[in-house]
Amino acid sequence: MSQSKKIILLIYFIICVLFVLDCLLYYFKEISLRGYYSDVVLSWFWLISSFLIIIVFWKKLLAKLFLAALLITFAMSIIAMMLPFYTLLLSSTSLGLYQNKDLNKNYRAQIVGYGVMVNPWLEIIEKKGLFEKRIIKCTDSQLMDDNLDIKIRTAKDIIFKSETDSTITLTLFYGGPNKTITFDKKTGNIVSQMLNIKGLTQKYGGTWYDETQKLYLTFYFEEGYDYATVNTWTGSIDKKENIDAYKAFIKDNKLILPAENSDHHAPYCEIDIQYNLLVYKCNEGFNFSDNFLNTKKPISVTKYKRITD
Repeated sequence: MSQSKKIILLIYFIICVLFVLDCLLYYFKEISLRGYYSDVVLSWFWLISSFLIIIVFWKKLLAKLFLAALLITFAMSIIAMMLPFYTLLLSSTSLGLYQNKDLNKNYRAQIVGYGVMVNPWLEIIEKKGLFEKRIIKCTDSQLMDDNLDIKIRTAKDIIFKSETDSTITLTLFYGGPNKTITFDKKTGNIVSQMLNIKGLTQKYGGTWYDETQKLYLTFYFEEGYDYATVNTWTGSIDKKENIDAYKAFIKDNKLILPAENSDHHAPYCEIDIQYNLLVYKCNEGFNFSDNFLNTKKPISVTKYKRITD
């Protein structure tokens, strides 16, 4: 083997080591080279150099076997409904990057999607010199929002709000109702998420009606308050009878009624929008102590239709 081929082989070996280490660190520790495109460049550099090695050492049996392995891997990724192929394509190009935002000197955020069967998700990444570590991954299901405009993939910007020793707060900017989310940096879980009053009014706005109970519902939100005023009545929209009003507190983009077990007994209830219906769930029976929906005990479910905007 000539000296030039030995040098080429040594360089390729170093590239392979870097590539494998990068993959292992990301798989086990979610650590990668700093910046989205660093891993992309390294992946393509490894692939191109692999074909260069095959060409240089084509007379060797190992080179032919290596080419066969690459071609078989590529073919298998296409045969399996092309799902692995799309994952490889999206993760190794800019096609999988929806948004990349440098938040500050310590963090950056990105919205990525590496598959055709899953929606894009939000990642918050901590910078560590030449490397970076993904500390948070957030999906649409964690946003707990039925508003189709409030999805991670439709965010126009990612805005850094604040940070403490244990949490980091970001705002997903949509140009309408925006979403502010606080994450636990250690666990990656959502600590709290806030939707502005305009968004809540849009979600719960209008008049709701339950045909079974002949009951009407409306919600009133006011800036600066952590609850909505719920108005209920029977009769008709124009002629109200048996009028009642109470508070429903805002929590995780839903409305809740805490359980009461003192002078006034009332079960815990949750009010949310599902498939364009207002779903009112409450613990049943004499369960006035659980401050959550206890699915091990009976739960009442009432559904309301929006009849006016």
